[in-house]
Amino acid sequence: MKEAFLIEGIGVEQALEKLRRGRVGVLAARRTQKNALVITVLKKDSKKVFAILRGSCYNVKKVCPLGLWRCFKACRRRSGLILGAVLFFALVLFFEGRILRIEVVGSGAYSKSEVLAILQEGGVTPLSPAPGKTALLTSRILSLPRVSFASLTFEGGTLTVQVEVSDEEAVFTPTPLRAERAGTLLELVVLRGTPAAEVGQEVKAGDVLISERVFYGEWEEKVLVVGYAVLLCPVEAFFAGTREGALEAAHLTFGADADLSAEPVEGGWRIFGQARFTFSSHMQ
Repeated sequence: MKEAFLIEGIGVEQALEKLRRGRVGVLAARRTQKNALVITVLKKDSKKVFAILRGSCYNVKKVCPLGLWRCFKACRRRSGLILGAVLFFALVLFFEGRILRIEVVGSGAYSKSEVLAILQEGGVTPLSPAPGKTALLTSRILSLPRVSFASLTFEGGTLTVQVEVSDEEAVFTPTPLRAERAGTLLELVVLRGTPAAEVGQEVKAGDVLISERVFYGEWEEKVLVVGYAVLLCPVEAFFAGTREGALEAAHLTFGADADLSAEPVEGGWRIFGQARFTFSSHMQ
């Protein structure tokens, strides 16, 4: 580490001789004015500089290293440009992930005012952060008259709300959410409907996971089921090629987090193990 000092006084060159006699190694010396020098010494000799020159006719003070001084002056000359760049990046960071525009599309776009009211109640407005979880908002939009499908997508500062309505003449038939595979129920989220299974339960393909029947005391109502279930299911498939290639193809098929093993068979590999599957009803 090095430090720089400004020495001012009459016959300032004699200060260098004093430092030499005091065994202070001067790494560099530069005259800045007729009676001023800037010297560079090792940091460990800094106290010696003050001790040797104290009480003499010289004025000694520590200064910024030359490189830092030049950098400081350059930054000061370009302060406006630097401030503009800082503000620009601050704005980029602020607006990144924030909603700049909300669009309601689909056959149910006529209900835009109701959809915007639901979003506002959920804290979703222009310049607010994009919603991370949209399930609750989706379920509330689905509660609007005739709405049969709703989804929220965010891209490039635009939150797009797709709202589709069922035909006025169409017959509305609520249906339950069923397991499409046999497996162990890992997660069950019910936004509308009645849970028909418990986490940790073994279910068979076709079993009801969320019922469309909702009970209010002795009164029963059939509703549009909104929710999803995550199952851990056994999987098995055949893939040709190398073992690594077969496992890679299997992970593309069953998911990157699938727990898979490979067994050689005639013409390729038998891939087997467990994978997670998500089954949902009226959710994105």
